Amino acid sequence: MTVTFWGISSIMEKVGLKTVSPLMGLFIRTFFSLVGLSITVFLLEREKILTLQLREVLILCGSGLLGGFLGMLGYFSLLKAKEASLVVPLTASYPLVSTLLAVVLLKEPLTLYKILGTILVILGLFLLFRGSS
Repeated sequence: MTVTFWGISSIMEKVGLKTVSPLMGLFIRTFFSLVGLSITVFLLEREKILTLQLREVLILCGSGLLGGFLGMLGYFSLLKAKEASLVVPLTASYPLVSTLLAVVLLKEPLTLYKILGTILVILGLFLLFRGSS
């Protein structure tokens, strides 16, 4: 379901950005995400708010600024300017960065399958962009 929701929403975003700036589009999208999230947290996890640890909250705040704001603003800017069929796969290759950082910072093992997967993602992006020129 997640893949379907994200696939549909990227097309809706491309259409919605036709006459809207990326910043305003991101504001509208994030506002309605916040409304839905707030209702869900209030109904399902209201009591857990008081048990949050400051360290985790600060880390998640940083993640929100990097991914939720700066990353999405860059994505919306690209999506407005370029073809969705190129922008979405390119921006969906972020696991390459995550894998590298997980190996370096979290000391996760670099396995043969991770190396092969990384090579295949890079090859896929190369073919996608080579075919579009």
